[in-house]
Amino acid sequence: MKDENIKVVESTTEEKGNALVVPKMQEISYDFFGENKTKRVTTLDLNNPEDADMILNANQQADFKLNDEVGKEIKCIGCILSETPTVTVNEETGEEITRKKHTVLLFDEEGNSHATGSNSCYMSFCQIIKLKGLPTRENPIVLIPIKTPAKQEGHTYLRLKVKSNK
Repeated sequence: MKDENIKVVESTTEEKGNALVVPKMQEISYDFFGENKTKRVTTLDLNNPEDADMILNANQQADFKLNDEVGKEIKCIGCILSETPTVTVNEETGEEITRKKHTVLLFDEEGNSHATGSNSCYMSFCQIIKLKGLPTRENPIVLIPIKTPAKQEGHTYLRLKVKSNK
């Protein structure tokens, strides 16, 4: 069943030997009335019932929080990336400031979901997929959540690193 809320969008490419592999990301829209500004893309196949169930369940409640998985390996086979504009008002000037809130949902080979709303983790993941390509069942990426110190003492950033293939 083809859903009109599914749209294949351009994505990063990667080279494998002499062949160029272009994994596709699909845009997910839950916007039935035209009001939602959140953009979501996924590497999972929305027409595959197993993938669709993983997405629906993860959107209700993720299985794990990446903050609780620091140092653990996640064999990532897919993801959902979300971007939501948020508007705040500077109380002194009245100026509206629009920022983007990002979320990352990673899926492992057992179908578990791993979530975070960390902007630094989102940026870290984007750097990884720009160089390594998108995670798929055929080409999983083993990721390890880490904490790195922030400028403000006592604070940390959540980021992802790739398990090296030594």
